[in-house]
Amino acid sequence: MDYDAIIIGGGPGGYATAIRLGQYGKKALLIEENKIGGECLNYGCIPSKALIEMADSINYLKEMPGVELSFNIDMKKWQEWKWGMINKLTSGVEKLVKSYGGNVIKGKGYIVDKNKVKVDNEIYTAENLVVATGSIPIKVKGLDSSMFNRDILDVDHIPESLVIIGGGYIGIELGTAFRKLGTDVTIVEMMPTILPGIDQDLTRYVERKVSSLGIKVLTSTRVQEVKKDSSYKVTLSDGSEIKAEMVVLSIGREPNTKGFGLENLNLEMDGKFIKTDKRKKTSVEGVYAVGDISGPPLLAHKAFYDAMIAADNISGNENEIDYKAMPFVIYSDPEIAITGERTDNFVNVPLATNGRALGMNASLGVYRIYTDEKLVVKGGAFVLPRASELISEISLAVESGLTSRDIGLTIHPHPTLSEGVQESSEATYGKSLHYKSSR
Repeated sequence: MDYDAIIIGGGPGGYATAIRLGQYGKKALLIEENKIGGECLNYGCIPSKALIEMADSINYLKEMPGVELSFNIDMKKWQEWKWGMINKLTSGVEKLVKSYGGNVIKGKGYIVDKNKVKVDNEIYTAENLVVATGSIPIKVKGLDSSMFNRDILDVDHIPESLVIIGGGYIGIELGTAFRKLGTDVTIVEMMPTILPGIDQDLTRYVERKVSSLGIKVLTSTRVQEVKKDSSYKVTLSDGSEIKAEMVVLSIGREPNTKGFGLENLNLEMDGKFIKTDKRKKTSVEGVYAVGDISGPPLLAHKAFYDAMIAADNISGNENEIDYKAMPFVIYSDPEIAITGERTDNFVNVPLATNGRALGMNASLGVYRIYTDEKLVVKGGAFVLPRASELISEISLAVESGLTSRDIGLTIHPHPTLSEGVQESSEATYGKSLHYKSSR
């Protein structure tokens, strides 16, 4: 065999598997048809957060009392910077794979069987095969002319008007960012509320901000058709029409299973996803699947974690997945970050009790830690600025079996947003310093 493992797909799951295998001294071949880094680094996580960061920075000053702000955005220059930043990341990842003894091939891999993969008429062999082909945007007939996340994140100017079909996390993130940059934004969501699947007692803070920004939200509304001429025309199910310069379809993603010979493996499937066990093994011996292709949640950090488990088992180090503290973040305004499981034992500590937040002109949000009856931390949910940076403390507490008293007795620096984590922990046993609960 040429390799210990061949990995198809160079996104987070694929490149992480290659790096992890190399760290164990295993020889890996990473095959990527497009760009190393996959959807996340090139077209999703990284560029979208870069856009959000710019929008948030501008809006922060616009909303700060006493500040008069005028600004000009040269999106062509920004795109040059963005791609330069992304290329540094992706080239760094490729160098890491190679530094651990792995090889990288740019080309379309095609599975011949579980030990053979063809690229440009050359056959490569390996003892193990890892499928890491990720996911693709869901497309709908009649809405084919819509843009997708790749398109909207690569625009050369800020559109005057934008319709986003889908009020899930991607739609809310993009809609909020472009509104802050001056675009007239309309979000169309078929469900009764935005961010379906997230607790409404958390999303209500985002709904208030979306409203205050002037974003028009049409819930319980379906899009019938999208047509493109000189501009876009969106026809709703009630027959009404919306005209916009750009239209983005963002109604979710599905696993990328076609075009690379997956059918030749005859794997057991779980719906559209590849079914795997706790070791990321498929129904065929020596074949593994990691990341989006192996089931939800469709998150890059879940793919990193899957990669570690698969690499461990390929290398003879038995390990099993444990998703009990899998964080989920929505980069809305305010951000929503959730980890672990929800229980009935929690106290809502308002962001408005936090001095650092008030100094940031931010008061919309809440800290919440979930415990059991013995105060063992089971999860948490934050709706506030930089919630994404704070949630890992709760994930660590869940994984370590800590109690809310352990967090409450941990000295947090003042003044910081992280103090709210301590306060919300103290609140679960009635000792929050700056907030008196009526519970």
